[in-house]
Amino acid sequence: MKKDTKQILFLVGLSLAWLVSWRLNRQPEAPPPPATKKTARESALESPLTMRFRRIRAETDALYHYRLKPIPFSFDNNPFRLPPSMESEDDQPKPPPAASAPKSGVVVVTPAAQSDTGETLLRKTIQSARIGGVVTMNGISQLNVNGELHKEGEVFSARLGTRLILIKIKKLTTTYAIMALDDPESGGAEMRIKLN
Repeated sequence: MKKDTKQILFLVGLSLAWLVSWRLNRQPEAPPPPATKKTARESALESPLTMRFRRIRAETDALYHYRLKPIPFSFDNNPFRLPPSMESEDDQPKPPPAASAPKSGVVVVTPAAQSDTGETLLRKTIQSARIGGVVTMNGISQLNVNGELHKEGEVFSARLGTRLILIKIKKLTTTYAIMALDDPESGGAEMRIKLN
């Protein structure tokens, strides 16, 4: 019994020491913030929903600041640009030639415009188009051009730079196709294409 009494007294003493230590070492409570006088209207506007909206708006602005107001790109620090000492005369931008076209209604045909007539225009347009294989359904052969199926006799359009060119499929078999330019301004041209 002596042993139990000693343990109980030791426990009570330990509890008292802890209580005194807590009392001496506890942090003083922070004073409450000074109360600001708000009108009833301001307190109604400062609802939790409004405060949450403002917080989300601030986070969104912080995340998308550079997307909404991008910084202009500086070409001075372009890693793909050659230093001026290494550039050749061919790489440097050339000023546009002075316009010396007559002011009357006469149109001057340039060599570039001549090369885009007829066969060269058709060849360039067909090269830029994605021409796939031939699909035969119910006895009708169709050619896959730019992801669309076209039958013999149909006209499809293809882009060559900024220009839209119309091409007609004159003849279509499983091994070849004959295409014709369907643009009266550029002249007439036909081309035979071997299909795999």
